[in-house]
Amino acid sequence: MQIASVNFALGATSIKQVPCEGTPQIAFLGRSNAGKSSLMNALFKKQIVKISNTPGKTREINFFLVNNSCYFVDLPGVGYAKVSKTMRDDMANRIKNYVEKAHDLKGIVYLLDIRHGGHQIDFETINGIKNANVPLLLIASKSDKLNQSELIAAKKKIKENFCLAQYPLTVSSKTQKGLPELWKEIDALLTGEQNV
Repeated sequence: MQIASVNFALGATSIKQVPCEGTPQIAFLGRSNAGKSSLMNALFKKQIVKISNTPGKTREINFFLVNNSCYFVDLPGVGYAKVSKTMRDDMANRIKNYVEKAHDLKGIVYLLDIRHGGHQIDFETINGIKNANVPLLLIASKSDKLNQSELIAAKKKIKENFCLAQYPLTVSSKTQKGLPELWKEIDALLTGEQNV
């Protein structure tokens, strides 16, 4: 996909505010601080998604209209966040409602920090997505943080931990590694050709 335009559309706080006009949606999800916002900006080649050093800063479901043809959706991070338990529960419910009820959701790009083999919250969230029958693309972010031997070991660990048929796609927002391959996977999700 060639990016011609990206515009912030809205920040939804409930499922009732989620666009439902038939425009396909690709959502980005992951544990707080996995690098969602940075990855989206790298894909857009534009600093439009707000990045914070404070995990859990994204609390709304933010929609970005891409090429006037699809939405990229920045979901709140799961797990650790410097907010109250009530706020964490509220964000978790917001994510769950969106995943289960958004009619135009074509797939979820789920980020795992490659330096970790996956936390309990990752396993729980991914199982929830699978139970909702939403196509899932699991990718390993921040690949620039590891050397080659560490990278190989980390990919193997993620593959085993999540019972993947193949190694996860590794990406780096900083070096742009893996972004062309990720775009192909996103295009496949949008067209319904992705077998995940």
